[in-house]
Amino acid sequence: MEATKTGTTTLGLVYKDGVVLAADRQASAGSIALHKNVEKVLPISENVGITTAGMVGDLQAVVRIMRSEMSLHKNKIRSGSRMSAEAAVGLLSTILFNRRLSLNLLYAHFLIGGFDSKPVLYSLDEAGGAISDKYTVTGSGGVFALGVLQNDFHENMTETEAVKLAKRAISAALERDIYTGGGVDIAVINKGGYKKLSDEEIQKMISK
Repeated sequence: MEATKTGTTTLGLVYKDGVVLAADRQASAGSIALHKNVEKVLPISENVGITTAGMVGDLQAVVRIMRSEMSLHKNKIRSGSRMSAEAAVGLLSTILFNRRLSLNLLYAHFLIGGFDSKPVLYSLDEAGGAISDKYTVTGSGGVFALGVLQNDFHENMTETEAVKLAKRAISAALERDIYTGGGVDIAVINKGGYKKLSDEEIQKMISK
């Protein structure tokens, strides 16, 4: 059987006061849906989150590395200050680039969202290329989610508007992409930090 991977849909979008990261919950091995409750949107510090389309093990490895490096940075071993979201992007970019040089690629496409003095959102490819954007998608169902974002995204959305849009975009992929499934996870990152929304909180915002 193939290694567990996420034929998946993930997205990030910037709203007026922060960033939303969202993803489905299904993990697949080839055409088999192995797991329906895999967490693909994760915090790597109190002000930065990450999500990915790719191998589950690669996401988990990167999260461990990034959390360790950012903790060292904060706890005075490195600098004594919290690592910024922009610096976290640079760190991951360097990690991915160096792994490429050693021919030890991570088979995943990452999104990093965070908040410094303003919202930060980047996509990073397997070789460490980092691109900043207002909204972006990854994964097998990304084309369906992107269509929703392109149609409905606008500058200075409220948090509620952004969460609704993210839910609608992932839901479009759930309906059309066989590798996307299991429901939707959503996190918001703003000046108050990283917060994963419960299903109840998402539904409450959707019903407004």
